[in-house]
Parts: sequence; C-alpha cells; structure tokens
Amino acid sequence: MKYIKGLYVSLVLMMLVNLVDTTIFDNEYSGIAMFVCLGIFLIGTAFFINTRQLKK
Repeated sequence: MKYIKGLYVSLVLMMLVNLVDTTIFDNEYSGIAMFVCLGIFLIGTAFFINTRQLKK
C-alpha cells in the first residue's frame, strides 16, 4: 500500500508541474517542465521497482 501512495504522489507532482507551466508561465518553459516530469517519473518508477523487489 505504501508504494501506491508514492506513485500517487509522483503523479500529483507531474500534474502540478504541467498545471503551473500552462497557467502561470503560459507554456514558455514547456521543455523544462517536460524534463522535470520525466525526472519525477523516473524517480517514481525506481521507487516502485525498489518496493516490488523488497516484497519478494
């Protein structure tokens, strides 16, 4: 259950980055926002893989 909360937090962070880029910065920094979202996705994936291996 703990890893599901971690994945949900990473999803919320990714959506927050996209929302801030769209509303506040008017898509001027969309490349940087995409790079940040990619980093959050990779961290969330590593977190998920780590917890799946700990369960076994």
